[in-house]
Amino acid sequence: MKLTSERTTARADSPRKSFRRRDPLPDLSRFLTAEQHRIHLVGVAGSGMSGLAGLLIELGHAVSGSDKVTTTETERLRRIGLHFHEQHLAEHADVAELVVFSSAIKDDNPILLTARSRGRLLLRRAEAVAAIMQAKRGIVIAGMHGKTTTSAMTAHALREGGLNPSHYVGAEIPILGTNAYWNQRGEYFVAEGDESDGTLRCFHPEHALILNIEEEHLDFYPDLAAIEKVFAQLIDQTTGSVLYNIDDPNTARLCSKRKHTVSYGFSEQADYRGAGVELRNFGSSFLVFCRGDPKCSGRAQCP
Repeated sequence: MKLTSERTTARADSPRKSFRRRDPLPDLSRFLTAEQHRIHLVGVAGSGMSGLAGLLIELGHAVSGSDKVTTTETERLRRIGLHFHEQHLAEHADVAELVVFSSAIKDDNPILLTARSRGRLLLRRAEAVAAIMQAKRGIVIAGMHGKTTTSAMTAHALREGGLNPSHYVGAEIPILGTNAYWNQRGEYFVAEGDESDGTLRCFHPEHALILNIEEEHLDFYPDLAAIEKVFAQLIDQTTGSVLYNIDDPNTARLCSKRKHTVSYGFSEQADYRGAGVELRNFGSSFLVFCRGDPKCSGRAQCP
């Protein structure tokens, strides 16, 4: 299989670049989940990149990575197979068939410059995660606030339900063990989607959960309309249900008129409404009502 590294600029109104791949996503998914390759990660110490490194190692790839710092995560990854370099030198990726980089990495990084000059396959972090997700039934959690907590809760709920999910979360979550995990047995893959650099549009999940949409990351986006355009693309690319927070005005406006959407919140107009919230002993309990079905109610507890 041959994968081209040719890219086109996806947007020209931002000081940071975003790219769109031309090779078919299913081929890239197979490259990452059904084959073994040599892969180098630039900026591997970051929370998102370290999680990706863990996934790639579990998938059987020979993974190397470089960064300017050593962290507890890079030490943990070393123990399970990461070949780590504490600086960015072009020769560190000499044998890599694929180079993955985070949005924090500048265009003049020597590894990126050399990889581009040699026509190597280059991916942004989100492109790699989205391609891995294609091998599973993807669930993307998106929004300006609460993504990590909600992603972790979703993965934990599926795990407790015996569904053996894989997950990719932007922080270390003690109850999950690691920030990312590949489970060969399960169907589902829960991932935290990052809207900060426009790469949220890379995902084509089965289900999506939209928490909130606000004017943030204005170093990348010119205005709220540009942010909403990226979220709208994610919604359009979601093949199953889109769950959204009806109490957030921007999210409700974007989602309420679309097909296959399910609302939640405290509003009486929500499809699933929470009420009677009680907080105690570092936990909470609340009633859940299903709109239009008086029999659909019950008390939920969150320890």
